[in-house]
Amino acid sequence: MVTRRVAVLTGLLLFTLQLSRTTFASPHSTLPTFSSAQDENNFTLQGKITEKSAGKLTVSTGENMIFHVLYNDKTEIKKKDGSPGTAQDLRMGLRISVAGDLAESGEITAKRIEIEGEGSKNKSAGEILGH
Repeated sequence: MVTRRVAVLTGLLLFTLQLSRTTFASPHSTLPTFSSAQDENNFTLQGKITEKSAGKLTVSTGENMIFHVLYNDKTEIKKKDGSPGTAQDLRMGLRISVAGDLAESGEITAKRIEIEGEGSKNKSAGEILGH
């Protein structure tokens, strides 16, 4: 019950932040990015994998924001060099970019996961991707 409340509150917070995004707009915004309904993916983020279990990743954006990312055999996984990847390539400590659908529960169902590299070299783990 508490987990569900946290997920719902997180979703509401993200929605509220999105509404006020124009106030904070910058090329390096740390706000999650929502796309219009016509876009294939309505949510993108970038962060570091902090936990992994079968079909689920916990991703930290470095701004005290944690996301649960669900993936399956339909999720497109790409390695840093652009070659196809697999779920076995996803491991704790990797920086990744995720594009998918944000559910009311606060979980993201990934359509695409791109592996960017180890730790946080040149980019901040908290950067959120923009369109």
